[in-house]
Amino acid sequence: MKNQLRTFLVLVLIILPGYVLADIAVLIHGYHSSGHTWRNNGITSLLASNGWKDTGTYTPQGYIDLFNQPLSNSGKQLITVELPSEASVEVQANLLNQYIDDISQRFPDQKIHLIAHSAGGIVTRLALVNNYTQADKYNVAQLITIASPHLGSPIANMAEKASDTPIGFFAPIIGASEINRAEHLYRQLGKEDVNHFLYWLNQQAHPPMHYSSIIRADGSIIDGDWLVPPRSQNMAYVPAIGSGAQVFLTQGRHRLSYADAHIIIRLLP
Repeated sequence: MKNQLRTFLVLVLIILPGYVLADIAVLIHGYHSSGHTWRNNGITSLLASNGWKDTGTYTPQGYIDLFNQPLSNSGKQLITVELPSEASVEVQANLLNQYIDDISQRFPDQKIHLIAHSAGGIVTRLALVNNYTQADKYNVAQLITIASPHLGSPIANMAEKASDTPIGFFAPIIGASEINRAEHLYRQLGKEDVNHFLYWLNQQAHPPMHYSSIIRADGSIIDGDWLVPPRSQNMAYVPAIGSGAQVFLTQGRHRLSYADAHIIIRLLP
């Protein structure tokens, strides 16, 4: 029986060359960042050394093949995206959905793995919620978030309030005009409470898939992540996801770290 099964699999590979299920990892940046952050920190290089081919990036202008290795029908591939990181969560989520939809239509058999840093995790969750019924069609297998403010950030509250003070008026003069441009985003990423965007999002049905949180365990100002409290980074505290979410504790500050890649590799197939 085993020999017959082995023969059948060999025949399938001969008859259908190139028809091999692929895995595509989509790397989603956070606020005041870009897709190149994943490359600048060496994360894509470490993933590439573990079999994940860096194929390029999605931008509002379309897909860009950066390395003459475009997305294909087989193998393990990764791609970054460019989002307007100062725009509202809704605007970013709609654009992200366009990217995912394009990948899904071009490669309907690929499993998609979403990996998001910081505010990118909130953007990605809204994209999934908005397309809950499409998630199976998209074949999204998992979401991994890194230092994302699932329960909000008090720093976002402070920044949002600053835009309504004289600080907001002088911000463009001192080169900090994003305080004004991102006012709505700050409000959305503020500490969760009733009638707040994050409270609403955390109650919405999420697609059944694997959820993993990479959390900065130290919330101190000196060596830790003082932007997002560790508890807020944990999707296990999101009612719509719950204790089924995996948790991985790390050290360091809020920004992406080369060490994050080692955990990502463990979570990817």
